[in-house]
Amino acid sequence: MKVSLKLISDTEQEEAKLYVHEETDNIKRLERYISEDGFYPGYLLCQREKAQIPVKLDVIYYIETIQEIQYVHTEKEVYKVKQRLYELERMLPYYFMRVSKSAILNLNGVKTYKPFSGGIMLAEFENGDGTYISRKYVKELRNKVREGLL
Repeated sequence: MKVSLKLISDTEQEEAKLYVHEETDNIKRLERYISEDGFYPGYLLCQREKAQIPVKLDVIYYIETIQEIQYVHTEKEVYKVKQRLYELERMLPYYFMRVSKSAILNLNGVKTYKPFSGGIMLAEFENGDGTYISRKYVKELRNKVREGLL
């Protein structure tokens, strides 16, 4: 597929046009990705108190849900985000991965992985914080590590 890029001025509205022979599932997914703001500029818009704060993706350690509220954890701060985990999972880059029913992990931010009984793992970060990886997701994580996707 041919890809073209045209730089425009800041005053013009950005748009993406897809010229395709057939509307496949992949094309529909791409369209949804672009139209639902999945095309990220490298940050996630979060809230702290009443302020809207853009948080760079590379400083996020993990995102977890507690009582239907999504919390974004960084080295020193915890923010809230409006989107649900399933929405974030679709929007975030490949190095973010669902690791449990209630958490998404930034694989690039993990310092160590520690196995626990029952097949679960603990992902630990530089600041001493951590989150658990459930059995359901451990195999997928290992595959990503083996394939060198991290």
